[in-house]
Amino acid sequence: MTKAIKNSIAIAITVLASLSIVFGAYLPLRKSQIYIKAMFNFQSGKIHSVEDFIGLFGSALNFYSPIGQDEVVSYYSGILANVINQQTNSQVIEVLLKESEKWMEPILKAQKGFVFNQNLYNFAVVYKIAALKLKNEIYYQKSLDFFKEGLKYSPNRLIFLSGLFELYQAKGDNEKTREIGDIILKYWPDKIK
Repeated sequence: MTKAIKNSIAIAITVLASLSIVFGAYLPLRKSQIYIKAMFNFQSGKIHSVEDFIGLFGSALNFYSPIGQDEVVSYYSGILANVINQQTNSQVIEVLLKESEKWMEPILKAQKGFVFNQNLYNFAVVYKIAALKLKNEIYYQKSLDFFKEGLKYSPNRLIFLSGLFELYQAKGDNEKTREIGDIILKYWPDKIK
């Protein structure tokens, strides 16, 4: 093997190692740092408008990393559920839901990921809260669909069954409430009081 070939191989290995460090370690680390900073600012009360909220978390959600997007969307959805739950302005709720849908869409299309089931649950909860607060049939149906989708991937999982139970109960659908209640009792008898 000639010296030129050895040098070419060494350069190729160095480039590949550098790329793996950047894509496998640096970018995920940077994404998580941006998200942690957004969380800190959110918890510190430095958000004074919907635009502040969207911009703050958008910086983490928009930052490219081949690892970590599903997790950041999952955490963001959990925060969003709490924000919507505390919100009284229906227009703000609508804006936040519209913004969140663009982060949900790629995850739902992929139908996989490290925290896919958790994302389904979080999306269902976001819509459940919005449906109950706004008495919105479209959000009610989206929440039902997400809870049912979650059951496809995790049959008889309590968080999905409980979500369906609460929605049917809020809607006054006694037949469906009883049906889901029976399933919960069958698989989770110690969870019912």
